[in-house]
Amino acid sequence: MARVKAKILCFVDNGLRQPGDEFEYKGSFNTNLEYLDKKPDVEPEPDVQVDAVAIRRPGRPRKTAAVNENG
Repeated sequence: MARVKAKILCFVDNGLRQPGDEFEYKGSFNTNLEYLDKKPDVEPEPDVQVDAVAIRRPGRPRKTAAVNENG
């Protein structure tokens, strides 16, 4: 268990923690906590970059080619 200090008002381990509260925390990495004695058990995951081309904006559907029966 790591000894942590709350940076901001947050809800951790079924309790509302005030800024500056120090307590024992066993859990994944939390950005609202300052780790005092050791590193968190789980390191934060890096941000995933999404390819902008793969995302299609919502709106009207694409036009399809109309087939003319006469030629």
